[in-house]
Amino acid sequence: MDNTIITIFVVVAAVAIVVQMGILLALYKALRRTSERMEGIAGRLEQQATPVLATAAAILDDARPKIAEITTNLAETSASVRTHVTQVGDAATEIVERARMQAARLDEFVSNAAHKVEATSELLQNKVFSPMRRVRSIVTALNAGLSFFKANRAQRKRSSGEVEDEEMFI
Repeated sequence: MDNTIITIFVVVAAVAIVVQMGILLALYKALRRTSERMEGIAGRLEQQATPVLATAAAILDDARPKIAEITTNLAETSASVRTHVTQVGDAATEIVERARMQAARLDEFVSNAAHKVEATSELLQNKVFSPMRRVRSIVTALNAGLSFFKANRAQRKRSSGEVEDEEMFI
């Protein structure tokens, strides 16, 4: 019995080894077919990519000087724009400063004109209107005095001339 178990074990082990060898052989063949396919695909890819890569290299060789020129032009343009922006900033600063100076001069001019108008008004008040008020007061007083004398005179005439007026009326 011991012999039989060992024999069965050896037979099972031999069958397992043969099955494993079959599986390994199938894996080897599948891997070999896959490798052959990959080599074919790589060959076709190389055949198709070679002209494209050559064209891309030619385009890059052709574009390299143009890109360098564009970069140079861009740097020059950037420097020119910076210079112009600085000049515009300086001009704007100068314009603002001049506007401030003109505003200050205008303010001073308006203030001087207001002071002169005020001084002229005060001068007119003191030198013209005050004497005119006095003259007007004197004229009003004279007018009132004359009116009073006229009224007295007319009243005296009426009292003495009432009779005459009545006689003249009849």
